Amino acid sequence: MHLVDLRHVYLETLDACAPEVLVKAHVDPSMPRDVVAIGKCAGALLDGVAQVLDVEDAFVAIPEGYRPPTTSAEVRAGGHPHMTPASFAAGRALLAFVDAHRDLLFLVSGGGSACVEVPRPPYDEDEVAAENARLIASGLPIATINARRAELSAIKGGRLRDRVRGRAVTLVYSDVATAALADVASGPTITRAGEAILVADNTTLVRAAAQRLRDKAVVVTEQLEGDVADAAAFLADRAHELDRGRVLVAGGEPTVAIRGSGRGGRCVELAVRFAALSPCEALFASSDGLDGNSGVAGIYLPRRDRPGLPDGWEAALAVSDSYRIATQIGEPIMIAPAGNNLRDLFFVARD
Repeated sequence: MHLVDLRHVYLETLDACAPEVLVKAHVDPSMPRDVVAIGKCAGALLDGVAQVLDVEDAFVAIPEGYRPPTTSAEVRAGGHPHMTPASFAAGRALLAFVDAHRDLLFLVSGGGSACVEVPRPPYDEDEVAAENARLIASGLPIATINARRAELSAIKGGRLRDRVRGRAVTLVYSDVATAALADVASGPTITRAGEAILVADNTTLVRAAAQRLRDKAVVVTEQLEGDVADAAAFLADRAHELDRGRVLVAGGEPTVAIRGSGRGGRCVELAVRFAALSPCEALFASSDGLDGNSGVAGIYLPRRDRPGLPDGWEAALAVSDSYRIATQIGEPIMIAPAGNNLRDLFFVARD
């Protein structure tokens, strides 16, 4: 028996990769002291920076319901994943803040694409919001989605950096593929003229998990980014190859197209599809504590005697209702919003 509590390892890993913890190592006294923080982790990132740097003025744009900073700042909350009128109000306030300052330190994390926006003429708010809704339901790769978002935006695709009159430094806490910094929050400040530094990404998360598992860990170095069915098949194949007592550790963000009004998410659907192929103990969970519209962070699958799913599972997935099936074979992982946003984390154990 592997004698590892996968749920405990998952929670320990999130604590180790908290944005306010990791960002401090990347701040130096020469950086601008006026700060703009954008995304799900904006509040935590600003608080971490403020422990190292004497912040003079700050603006924070976060999705509604996510942790605000304890550091003094102008805070605006917008929609996520759908753009709302508050998203556009936050965008107008953001441009006013940038225009009022010269040198700026930007703290960028995932979730910033929807919570703060200003349409690029000739597009209007309704058009931009409608196109964003279409894109997030499409199942397209994030790079393709962000390229289209940037076409419609006065902020994305480096246009926010273009407004800065002086020096701009960007620290990125990434929820996208390794090195694809321009895809985080649709790259508002990533240009050749800007300085960009990676704080953490999914590789950071996977390595932190492996450190806690020590010699039991078998790390998958590539990101799982393709169709969720392919990701499940890949993990099931790797599970079959695992030595007893070892734990496969992987990460990424499989693609799931929204097909109906059911309840689920990437990790929940991955758990269902994996269970159809393998009886191994496993855990599939998000790093931000919320997987899709499931209301949970992910799913823990106890070891079973054989692979297989209850009747009707394929029909459930056809209407994006993976949560109903997942809770019949596994246990929901429910935590408070983690404050992290480094894609998803996957464990498969063989005893």
